[in-house]
Amino acid sequence: MWHDEFEGSALDTTAWTVYAGPRRDARNSPDAVSVADGMLTVTTYSGDGTHVTGFLDTARKLLWTYGWFEARVRFESSPGEWGAFWMSSPAIGNPVGDPGAAGAEIDIVEHRSRDTAGADISNSYVANVHWDGYGADHKHAGGSGAPPAGATPLQNGWHTYALLWTADGYEFFLDGVRQWATGEGVSRRPEFIRLTCEVQSASWAGSIPAGGYGSRTRSTTRMQVDWVRVWQ
Repeated sequence: MWHDEFEGSALDTTAWTVYAGPRRDARNSPDAVSVADGMLTVTTYSGDGTHVTGFLDTARKLLWTYGWFEARVRFESSPGEWGAFWMSSPAIGNPVGDPGAAGAEIDIVEHRSRDTAGADISNSYVANVHWDGYGADHKHAGGSGAPPAGATPLQNGWHTYALLWTADGYEFFLDGVRQWATGEGVSRRPEFIRLTCEVQSASWAGSIPAGGYGSRTRSTTRMQVDWVRVWQ
């Protein structure tokens, strides 16, 4: 139905919107997002006492209901930061109690290098579904995924993450192998794709390094995306 191979030297703004402004413990900026060498790169960096990262999506431009959603991604995550390939609804939580009509947040992959206690979890990831908004009515179901023993690690390795979304539920895949499935919180409305990195210290991704992430040209904290593809 649609794909972006990230060819050329600029983002396709007919598909993607890149956001600017504060979010959690960082500032989103178009400066953190680049396209080169056949891939999209979102770089998390620090400067002048501020952490900077990238957040982009297809909201108001490209939305789908049901299908197979797939991206080939390489995570170079750092403590206090995580990258994600996910989907969301413009009306999540409205109405409460009806995710079919309101939609859901569908996290196809969220990757961290550390957990809350600082333990290394870089060779695993989580998939989640959130519905009924983010307040008192919030509901959640979640699972996890990891490559088999001896396979290319998730940290610094290219892998394909996918979602099969139907009227009956969600199935989550890593390199074509199903990792988790649920029939809870099933959206039946159009949703858009998001590619994001976020920063929050002393949270589920651990703590931001004392010296930050380095400048934009020196940072090694990145999420790179080779392509995104949608089938229906």
